[in-house]
Amino acid sequence: MLISYSARRNVSLFITLSLGSLLITLVGCNPQPQTSQKASTTSEKKPTTVRIVYSKLGPLAVVRKQGTLEKRLKAEGDSVTWHEFAAGPQSLEALNANSLDITSTAESPVIFAQAAGTPLVYISTTQPSPKGVAFVVPKNSSIKSVVDLKGKKIALQKASVAQYIIIQALKEVGLKLSDVTPIYLPPPDANVAFSQAKVDAWITWEPYITRVEEKGIGRILRDGTGLRDIGGFYSTTRHFAKEHPEIIKAFLE
Repeated sequence: MLISYSARRNVSLFITLSLGSLLITLVGCNPQPQTSQKASTTSEKKPTTVRIVYSKLGPLAVVRKQGTLEKRLKAEGDSVTWHEFAAGPQSLEALNANSLDITSTAESPVIFAQAAGTPLVYISTTQPSPKGVAFVVPKNSSIKSVVDLKGKKIALQKASVAQYIIIQALKEVGLKLSDVTPIYLPPPDANVAFSQAKVDAWITWEPYITRVEEKGIGRILRDGTGLRDIGGFYSTTRHFAKEHPEIIKAFLE
């Protein structure tokens, strides 16, 4: 079942469906020529190219590498293209601009997107992964706990799970966002800033966490355990969900 938090859209949908039912009733009372019925039954399905967010990790990465979705949709004349974005907020901007059909994000970006008016609906949720997001600091940093971040510069992606995590973590130790200096950067730029010691800490996710540790330039200060208990979401637009339910079904399977 597709879920939307917008009551206004629910009312609009109810009105639309009601008017649609009335139209169907009226049309049903007015018999159409037999030739029109034949034309509608013999019309061919227009091929669809499904634009899906590119992912380096998780189920989407496996599906993309194995080509299972492409094989499934090819039988129906449809195809798939994969599109890479810096983070969830950017992919949801593309969804809103009709440049993407299906995206995968953490829980926070979709809330920000809905607040901004993006007509998205949820396809599915995922299991929580609190260790998949973390505060990382330089390997030899004197920072030993979150409370030591007071007055420090912290890189993070705005409108992402990192923004939620920083507020929760600071609250846990009696601090507020105003007690630190957030530096809002997309992950690629934050990665450079962290590597060049231009920030004191970075709130990020996989695969950046593992890369920082493997390169020996940073260590985990605190992960999302106890701060994050909701999984991510696969989302689409309401229009795409209505027009292509068979593609959504194939995607989930």
